[in-house]
Amino acid sequence: MFPPKLYCRPSARRAMSGLALALAALNTGCISTEQTIYQDQERAKVEFENDTAGRLFYEALSKQQSRHGRTESKTEVSIPVVFDHKRRVVEGESVAFNQAVRRCDTNGDGRITELEARIFVEQVEKQP
Repeated sequence: MFPPKLYCRPSARRAMSGLALALAALNTGCISTEQTIYQDQERAKVEFENDTAGRLFYEALSKQQSRHGRTESKTEVSIPVVFDHKRRVVEGESVAFNQAVRRCDTNGDGRITELEARIFVEQVEKQP
């Protein structure tokens, strides 16, 4: 004897095919990218009036960096199950150095005097 034949309407068959196709597409995984960019720049050329000015500047810079660390920005875009993109931008040490030089060299002549270095030290110590 023959097994009974199951009858399936064409609309139900299309719906089941569509469901199977959707499940297959969802189970294939997602497109995922993760990117880390280290952003650095050339160090600014600077000279110091004397050894004391250089020592004061570098000591204040090291205190400032230990308190604040590097800055980092993070961008994340995702569409659940289908697409995921992460991008991190990390600033290099030269960025912090150049910012400190611009902040310390108040007259912008490329030469840090002892007075400018002392003022910079006071500003760094006042920061939380």
